[in-house]
Amino acid sequence: MTATAGVIIRNHEGFVMGACTYPLGRTGDLTTAEANVYLQAAIFGEEMGFRDLVVEGDALIVIKKLKSDSVDRSVIGNIINKI
Repeated sequence: MTATAGVIIRNHEGFVMGACTYPLGRTGDLTTAEANVYLQAAIFGEEMGFRDLVVEGDALIVIKKLKSDSVDRSVIGNIINKI
């Protein structure tokens, strides 16, 4: 399956500050694709100069892994560590 990430950055008032899409290429599963979307959102936010980011998404497993302090040895562990 091929995937494309869509990222919208809004400020604290809800105004759009930037938007982009990233082709993710072939991904093995939806969890990996969602983790890559979060990584691209973090990179895009950093490139735009933002220091505080709130990432929203619906992949609960990825969100739990991002919030966890333990070392992630899963398939998406490397992506989680980059974020």
